[in-house]
Amino acid sequence: MNSSQTDVQTLAARVEKLESSNRRWKSASAIALLFVICMLLLSTRHAERVAAAAKTDRIERDVLQVHTVEAQDFVLKDDDGHVLARLSLSPRVDVKKKGGAYLLPRDGAMPGQAALQFYDDKGGVLWTAPSGAAQLLPAR
Repeated sequence: MNSSQTDVQTLAARVEKLESSNRRWKSASAIALLFVICMLLLSTRHAERVAAAAKTDRIERDVLQVHTVEAQDFVLKDDDGHVLARLSLSPRVDVKKKGGAYLLPRDGAMPGQAALQFYDDKGGVLWTAPSGAAQLLPAR
């Protein structure tokens, strides 16, 4: 009787371990299944975005479409941060001092007048519109 009671206790302990292990496997399987379903849903959404990107009438996400933009300066820069062009109401004017008087350009880039300027790699003005002979007059 002693041996059969020991066998039943051993068997009960083994069954308890198996049930515990079975619960862990079920939990792990449920988590893995949820992970796989999430990945499938995300990949489906990504495939929809890729298909939408292939359309020719698609608008780029980086493009901001508005009806009105108000600014005093529009600056075009390259990837390194160098200014390539500028559209502004207060263009960059090289102010020089000669004999105590400041000289400003007579035509072209006057402060308060709209101007479009293109710059070289070193930051020098290549072209300005409205163009005009940059004749210098003493500022009063």
